[in-house]
This record gives sequence, structure tokens and C-alpha cells, in this order.
Amino acid sequence: MNLNLDFFTLRSIFYLLKPSETYFDKVENVPDFTSRAFNVFFSFIIIEQIILVYRKRKIMFRLNDTISSLSAGMISIFPNFYFRKLHLVTYIWCFDKFNIYSLKYDSFWTYLVTFLLVDMAYYWLHRAAHEVNLFWAAHQTHHSSEEYNITTALRQSIFQAYGGWIFYLPLSLFIPPSIFLVHVHLNVIYQFWIHTEIVDNLGFLELILNTPSHHRVHHGRNPYCIDKNYAGVLIIWDKLFGTFEAEKDDEQLAYGLVHPLKTWDPIHAQIFNYKYIFKKFRKCATWSERFGVLFKGPGWLMGTPRLGIRENLPKIKYPIKKYNVEVETWKNWYIGLHFVFTLMIFTILPKIRQNKEPFLITLNICYTLLCLTCYGKLLYNKKSAINYEMFRLMINVLVCILNAPLIQIFMFQSNILFYIFTALNTLSFLAFFIIVLITYSKV
Repeated sequence: MNLNLDFFTLRSIFYLLKPSETYFDKVENVPDFTSRAFNVFFSFIIIEQIILVYRKRKIMFRLNDTISSLSAGMISIFPNFYFRKLHLVTYIWCFDKFNIYSLKYDSFWTYLVTFLLVDMAYYWLHRAAHEVNLFWAAHQTHHSSEEYNITTALRQSIFQAYGGWIFYLPLSLFIPPSIFLVHVHLNVIYQFWIHTEIVDNLGFLELILNTPSHHRVHHGRNPYCIDKNYAGVLIIWDKLFGTFEAEKDDEQLAYGLVHPLKTWDPIHAQIFNYKYIFKKFRKCATWSERFGVLFKGPGWLMGTPRLGIRENLPKIKYPIKKYNVEVETWKNWYIGLHFVFTLMIFTILPKIRQNKEPFLITLNICYTLLCLTCYGKLLYNKKSAINYEMFRLMINVLVCILNAPLIQIFMFQSNILFYIFTALNTLSFLAFFIIVLITYSKV
């Protein structure tokens, strides 16, 4: 994981690239802005926590929530190691089949038109993700954190990409795929930095841009926040289409879902709302009701408006209590250390994909999923967690051996660092094994 903050990537996060820096004639020539930005995001996470500690004079970091958010982000990009992104594949196909007129890729006016239309398409995509229950089932993963920080931005659903692509297709009638792809990248990564509480009001920029203040409202579960501020980059769409709400200074925001998730299980966080919809669907008496369960709002019930009744939303109780499970200090350190190991292994997956090794990709994805599941169980203090973890540690040895060449080449470029990495894994395994033995001997 490289924490190098190159200036080009930094500017791209704030959509501050010159138009001429976004001109690419072919999709293959477009940089992967999103992947490059991840290095900056991890740096932002550290900087944000330092500022919070300085301001509040106490540690605001919650390991369980942070790991839960990063786990969702890792799971969300698993399909990318096998397939091209669906929104790009469908867009190229439509452009090839139905393009009426192709705008010049190296024109300022093409830049401006694409910027505006991609952002407006995102507004409607995002609005549908909140107001259509089937789409919300995917998007709720992003809103499931009760914290609001940079890591929350990375908490994404593995399923959301399979519902959002349709909103961009009209642009294929005249916007070249390469320019479309640039602005989709920039639109997405702009939204990462606004997930923070350390930035207050930005003055006149609040009138035009989606800012941390506006997006805090979007993530709030206070009744006045529900179904508000869907903007990507420009807040003008919310003001134009009647979904804007300003942050209130006299009401503390509570973040997360209206009915909090209350688990650290990464798989459950991805699928629980689908299970809920399926149960409701089976209980429906008519096809009209079934249609409503799928395509009306998450709060809809028979006989109510499309989005439900706002007055029925639960009121926020103060002081706000966030879901938490207390675990031993040593266990937090253990989970944190091993999560870093898992993250490091995860960063070599793109290199494995380049080498076209599908077996190794699948092995590492399964291993990563096993790791994240184990950490969730440990953070939840599940009784089965120790058995899961002992199994994971045995698999860990195999994964390190199979990945050894790539770990050395792409991660450490040094035999000494690789040996230290392997030694730390081994010592951690032995330490956990000894602690488990001591724990069981006392029972």
C-alpha cells in the first residue's frame, strides 16, 4: 500500500484537473483514477483521525466500525478482478449501436457537457437508490455505518453497480466512452472527501457544490434528513428537483440506518435487506403489493404514499448511543494487525490479475472473505470466532507460500521485509494459539 500523494491524483479528487488533462481518445488510455486515489484516501483517513484527536482531545477512532467499512469496500470490488465494469461495457455497446453524433473528445464544450450530464445522471441514480426498495437493498450497505468519516466513503455494496448502469445510457447517444469514463471516475472520487465532520461550512461554495455539510444531512437518520441531498458534485440538482435540505445547527445528527444494522458481519451487511424484501414479497397477497415491495420506497406500506409516511419515522433519542461490542484490548490489537496483513495481501490482487492467474485470484478472494468474516466474528465476540480464526490461520500459511513471489516483487521489493512479514504472521499465529490454550485451560 503506497501512501505517495502525487499532485495530479490529489487534484483529481477535488475535480480540479484542467479540461486538457481529461482528453483521452480511447478507453484504454484513461487512467484508473479511482484506484490511484485509494492511496490518497488512506492518507486522508490518518490525517482526519489526527485532526479529530487534536480537536476533541480524545481518540475518536472505532476499530470495529472502521474494519466494517473497509471490509465492505474490499468486497464491493471483487467482481472487478473477473469482469469489466458493467456500466462501461453497456455504455460502449450502446455507443457502438445507437450513437447519433459523437462529440469531439478534445473539446472544452465536450468536457463541460459531460461533466454536467454525468453529474445529473448520478443524481437520478442516487435518488433511485434511496426511493426504489430493490435498489436501496444494495445502497443501504453504504449507509449502515453509525460513524461519518472518510472510511464511511469506502463502505460500498457489491451489488450496486448492477442497478446504476442504466441511468448513464442516454449519454451514449453523443458522448464518447473515453470521456464518459473520465467523468464517472472523477464524479465518484470527488464524493469520498465529503464524508467527514472535520470540515464545517465552506461559505459561498455551499450554494453550488455538494459539501461535507450537505452530505452529512444525506447520511443523517434524523427525520428531516431522510431522502435529501442526493447530489454527486453539484448540489444544484437537489435545489432544482426539490430534495435539498440544509444542515441544522441546533440538532445533532445521528448517522446510519433508521433501524441500525447491529452487526460487524461483512456478508450480512451486504445481503440483509435482500432477505428482508424476500420475506415481505412472500407474504404479499396481490401482485400490486408485490410490485410496491420491490419498486416503491423502503418505508412504503399498503395504503400509504410511495415513500411511506414521514411522521412514522422514529425520533432520535439523545444522547445518541451507537452499536458497540466491548472486546479485550489484546484482541483489538490482534484484529487490527491481521486486518493490515489482509489489506496488504489484497493490494496484490491487481498484479495477479495482470499475470492472468485466475486460480490465485479466486484463492485470494476466498481467503480475504474468510479473513473479513473472522474479524467480524471476533469483533462481535461470537462463540464460534475462535474456531473460525484457528482455521483461518492455518489457511494463512498456505496463502503466504503461494503468494510469496508476488509479495516479494510487488509489495516489499526486499527479501528482508518479506521475511519480517512472514515472521510477524507466524508469531501472531503462535501468540493466538497460546492465548486460546490458556483461555480454554481456565474453563
